[in-house]
Amino acid sequence: MAIKDNVIICGDCLEVLPKLPRAKMIFADPPDNLGLKYEGFKDEWDDIYDYLDWLLWVTKTTLKRCDVFWLSYNRIWDYELKGGLFAWEREGLLPKEVFDDIRTFIWRFTFGQHNKYDCGNGYRPILRIKHPSAILYPDAIRVPSARQTLYNDKRANPKGRVPDDVWEFSRVCGTFKEKRRWHPNQHPEALLERIIKLSCKPGDLMIDMFAGTGTSNRVCKRLGVHCIGIEISRFYCEKIAEENQIEMVEAKDVEHLFAGANK
Repeated sequence: MAIKDNVIICGDCLEVLPKLPRAKMIFADPPDNLGLKYEGFKDEWDDIYDYLDWLLWVTKTTLKRCDVFWLSYNRIWDYELKGGLFAWEREGLLPKEVFDDIRTFIWRFTFGQHNKYDCGNGYRPILRIKHPSAILYPDAIRVPSARQTLYNDKRANPKGRVPDDVWEFSRVCGTFKEKRRWHPNQHPEALLERIIKLSCKPGDLMIDMFAGTGTSNRVCKRLGVHCIGIEISRFYCEKIAEENQIEMVEAKDVEHLFAGANK
């Protein structure tokens, strides 16, 4: 079975994912249930518990299909999401060795929205769940250390240091060059690049469950990582395919395209 280098699939991720090859890494940035005006998708559940059930179902489905799973979510759902994962572990639905390898990374963003009534939110949690045997590549994301940049310390490792689990990247604001104005929400390419480089080497497969503006498709193309983006909005799929000059695949054709992937 040949894996397409870079494609965008138009369809519901929960229906498409079981038909795809197993990935080294999957990234998911699902809607936050805040009423954002997406094209072709209603970001507003009538009952928040229906939304939380859906969010947990996305997580459960995805964990079966990859070695490393990253979930970017709104901090307001932190308690409920982690409570649901803990309940799964207690009920034996989530293997203990996988549950023990759950980490929360913090995306600390600048250019946050101002709140004059209270302290505004300046971060977004990103949950990483990996199988214990999954290989990571921390040397690929080394950054200059303070010993190098501030103190000119001869003891500094010339390769820099592996960053901790608080990552500072600016939000993608309307005036930024990378901003796609046809979409209301967008993660920065630099953030996705760090996640992908930590999780994958060139030639590996990553899947983006909610492709949005095609950020993962663009970054993977630069890094030599195979990327399958999944997006339910046809308009967004067409924009991603056009901008990145990649193939758009209909959900009904996925089984044929990846024939034998799950055998």
